Amino acid sequence: MLTVSTDYPEVIRQRRGAHRLQATMLSDRDLGVTDAFGLRNQGAHSGPVGEDQAEALPVPTTLLVSADGVVLWMDQSENYQNRSGPEVVLAAMQQYLDVGE
Repeated sequence: MLTVSTDYPEVIRQRRGAHRLQATMLSDRDLGVTDAFGLRNQGAHSGPVGEDQAEALPVPTTLLVSADGVVLWMDQSENYQNRSGPEVVLAAMQQYLDVGE
């Protein structure tokens, strides 16, 4: 499992335990990964204003990607506060990745 955020690496390190997520957490400050997947938020206000903030934010997205880089499943949310629950992601993993319960 891999997460990508526009947070600085030191912020990611500080907050890593907040959600008990056991994943590799990466910083995408320059939006390179975000743009590679076409996930830059194109809304009128796509990022917070401030010197230490990223220039834009990604659309909140969960991807299941095969070992050879093929996107098998994608779930997106317009509102970063209303993402699909873990049960939705687990169901997709069980369907597309042959992951047990």
